[in-house]
Amino acid sequence: MNVKNYIPITDFCRGHALEESFIYSLHEIELIEIRQVEAEPVIPVRDLRRLERLVRLHRDLEISPETLLAVDHLLDQVETLQEEVLALRRRLNRWE
Repeated sequence: MNVKNYIPITDFCRGHALEESFIYSLHEIELIEIRQVEAEPVIPVRDLRRLERLVRLHRDLEISPETLLAVDHLLDQVETLQEEVLALRRRLNRWE
């Protein structure tokens, strides 16, 4: 495994002033993936954007980890629909 593809949980939590228990609660409800690299719990860098969004929602709106599961699902659906609308607009513009 390439260590550059992961960020240690301790570093992420320190940088965002978070308790590690919050990260583990997100892992328990399968919102994020936690792996072990060199005996240290880490988060894949590819999940960083999503994790930061979850942290902002948790802090700004005081949303519990369990509620974040539903909110995250809805936000993913909105992104998918926005991408579909954009693709359809591009196809429509070809005919104009």
